[in-house]
Amino acid sequence: MSFAADIDDARLTVLLDVRHPLAYLALHPTIELARHHGLEVNWLPVLAPPLHAPSRPHPDDDRGVRHRRIRAQAIAREIETYGQAQGLVVREYYRAPDPTALNAGWLWVRAHARNRLEDYLVRVFRAYWACELDPSETKAVAPIISALDADEGAFEIWSRERGAASLASLAEELAQRGIGGAPCYWIDGELFLGRQHLPMIRWILAGRSGRGPI
Repeated sequence: MSFAADIDDARLTVLLDVRHPLAYLALHPTIELARHHGLEVNWLPVLAPPLHAPSRPHPDDDRGVRHRRIRAQAIAREIETYGQAQGLVVREYYRAPDPTALNAGWLWVRAHARNRLEDYLVRVFRAYWACELDPSETKAVAPIISALDADEGAFEIWSRERGAASLASLAEELAQRGIGGAPCYWIDGELFLGRQHLPMIRWILAGRSGRGPI
């Protein structure tokens, strides 16, 4: 079964993993950027490597272990600082459950109620990071579908019969293109990993006028 990821047709494709806190930090700024430019984002789910909690110091730690711990601590501070700045509730940074049901809902809304996809993303990210949503349970995702005035029964049938195959097809296409990570931006055949590239994305969308951000 093939899945139309629409990457070649979209002006901007954005990949997010609901389980990755840095993807949550990127969601709202990216929505605002797209609205500013009157742009429809091609939102796609992706599975990104999870974050790891900082290790506890040990006398035998070598430089590599210390560096990884310092980096993990810095990322945690970044999540806390920017999460608070955006007014987001972000709990339990390091859990990594199976997101299949949530991602199936993502693809279903994208196909059947595309004008509500941003609403879906805002709702599921908020609920997941408030520890109010199990992303592996179709029955947990279905009420969110219903709240968007979409057909939750049709979603449950599609999820059961075609959801896994659609997600696998999408993952294969992304792998073939070498596109991955979260948050990930694909524009004009270029890949940008991380929300720190939003100024560059903004410059490209504005027609690359003037000197680009460096």
